[in-house]
Order: sequence, then structure tokens, then C-alpha cells
Amino acid sequence: MAGGTIEPMGARWAAALASAVLVGACGSAAVPSSGHPLNVSGTLDRGPIATCPAGEPCDPPAVASALVFSRDGASPVTARIAPDGTFALHLDPGDYSIAAAPPVFQGGVEPSSVHVPDAGSVVLELRILRSP
Repeated sequence: MAGGTIEPMGARWAAALASAVLVGACGSAAVPSSGHPLNVSGTLDRGPIATCPAGEPCDPPAVASALVFSRDGASPVTARIAPDGTFALHLDPGDYSIAAAPPVFQGGVEPSSVHVPDAGSVVLELRILRSP
């Protein structure tokens, strides 16, 4: 493409995340195609990722490629997780439960809930919690 540049996927996520973090400080944020400002952002620490034994064919288990935010009386909202673990989205004010998609085998996301205020933004530091 003449005169154009290609921006890596991670850079777009980083820009969206940076914009979302600035909501509380600057009063403005990136506005995704939904028309709502990003007000929930953060990172998910997936922990160590299982690998396949050398020389043996296998598919390592999928570990949280998305987060699902659910609350009573509303449709769930799904946010894709970037390869570096970052995510950003808009949620209406209220209390939400948080789950990984696909679900974590014998585990879940910690913390597993969030309160989204009427104004400002929320920055989450999530991690995968596995049962022993």
C-alpha cells in the first residue's frame, strides 16, 4: 500500500488500553464502533501455558482467549484478549461476574467479579486460578 503503514495487532490493543486507562484522568476515551467509550480494561495473567512433549503430536489446551462479563437481566458481553493478555471494552454500570472462554479446566478467573461505576473507568488485573 503506497504511503501507508501496517500497524501490528498488539499496538492497536495497547492504544485502546492506554485510552481506556486515561478515561478517569482526562475525561475522554477511545470510542469503539459501538459508539460507547471504553471503560473497562486490564490484563489477564494466564500463568504458565502447557506445552506438548517433544516429538509427540498434540494440541496444547486452549487457555482463555476471551473474557465473558455477565450480569442479571442482560446479555453477556465478550471481550477478546490480545496475545499480551490485555483487553478493553465498554460495559454499562453494574455488577458483573467474569469468566474465561474457553472455560479454565478445574479453575477460573480471579477476581471473578467487578463493579462498573456510573462514571470513570475500571482497570482490572486478572489471573487464572487453577484448582490443585
